[in-house]
Amino acid sequence: MNTENVEKSVENADDLNKKVENIDYKDQYLRIYADFENYKKRVQKEKEEITINTKIKSFNAILDLDNDLNIAKKSIGDSEGINIILNKVSNFLKSQGIEEIQTDSYDSDLHEVVSILETGEEKIIDVVSKGYSINGKPFRYPKIILSK
Repeated sequence: MNTENVEKSVENADDLNKKVENIDYKDQYLRIYADFENYKKRVQKEKEEITINTKIKSFNAILDLDNDLNIAKKSIGDSEGINIILNKVSNFLKSQGIEEIQTDSYDSDLHEVVSILETGEEKIIDVVSKGYSINGKPFRYPKIILSK
């Protein structure tokens, strides 16, 4: 009877060891699975950032053209030809997810002040060059002349 108890104890110990090993494998599997899911999310985020950076670099020349056309419009005045081109450029940029940053009211986090004039009130007098954002994140800040 004593040997039977010993044999049962050994069998129970073997069963427990197998269960513990299975638990270890399950734990390892869950950890590896979680690591892989995190890796997939990180790679997806990096791809999105690369896409946005590529877009910004490729559209820099168009953004410069847009600013130059706005400067020409200020110096020449309203010209139908310049307005048509500006509308086409603006529509193209919007279709690509690039939006102009507002320049109605001054925001120290969004605007780059080029010059300050003393007039007694704080407002934007002129926009030297437009600012742009993509997906709500600014990548080119508007350059403004501010009155204080």
